[in-house]
Amino acid sequence: LSLSLSGAMLQLAHALSLSLLLSPRLAPAMAAPLGRSRPLLLAAASPELEGSLSVNEMKRLLTERGVDFRDCIEKKDLAERLKSSAKEGKLSAGVPTALSESENRIVSTFTRVSPSVCFVQVSQQVQALPFQLRALEVPAGSGSGFVWDTEGHCVTNYHVIASRGPVPSTVKLKLQGSAESFDAEVVGVEPEKDIAVLKIKPGALPPPIPIGTSHDLQVGQTVLAIGNPFGLDYTLTTGVVSALGRDVDGAGGRPIKGCIQTDAAINPGNSGGPLLDSRGRLIGINTAILAPNRGGQAGS
Repeated sequence: LSLSLSGAMLQLAHALSLSLLLSPRLAPAMAAPLGRSRPLLLAAASPELEGSLSVNEMKRLLTERGVDFRDCIEKKDLAERLKSSAKEGKLSAGVPTALSESENRIVSTFTRVSPSVCFVQVSQQVQALPFQLRALEVPAGSGSGFVWDTEGHCVTNYHVIASRGPVPSTVKLKLQGSAESFDAEVVGVEPEKDIAVLKIKPGALPPPIPIGTSHDLQVGQTVLAIGNPFGLDYTLTTGVVSALGRDVDGAGGRPIKGCIQTDAAINPGNSGGPLLDSRGRLIGINTAILAPNRGGQAGS
């Protein structure tokens, strides 16, 4: 079982920052259900005719394609969603191992969000050997983090940067899929909430992850976790919300209330990474593992 800090904790991070192929979605007309009207049959065969459909017909066609349109307010929004779904259908046509609609959504979410997830590494200086002029730096811990805003702030867990000693002034931060690392300044910490805020030059960062909400989460809802378990970057796991309102012991020794329990696989190195809803919006921070004869944080 995995525990994640809820979205309410993310507001605190902001304060600390000090502004701190089953392809045929477009089936040929002859394969369309008999219950369709003639306009729907024509639109299924000829996407350019979709603009002539009524609002209800557009919604029906989107529903048949398994496309979410709840955020579409006007008819033009529905028409645009139909066009984009038609393009996706063409791109996926002919793919040998077609994906289901839900799989396509997860793949798309990972592709879009993963560049904004980072690998956080902490080093510490050790006593130099005789006749050595410089102290040696050795790895002292690692975990995950994510881009919070366009000002260069990233968020991770407090225990990721302070698990083996005092809070360092800087840590190494590497973006997903990049060999280049950056010196990130530690600009804010809240041990009791297990949150730390880092900062690097804004120009070096990809866009921040869109913010969702944890207030209306439901048990059974799909969630995604991205991070660097065991130092392996670009790792995605999926699961569902198993329970809400859990308490977990924080790095400051006090329980953190209102955590999200999921069954998405979390391993050492996942700590500080984002927990996402099925649309790729940030709803929590992956923080702890609970397992038989094992517990505590998921940093390394």
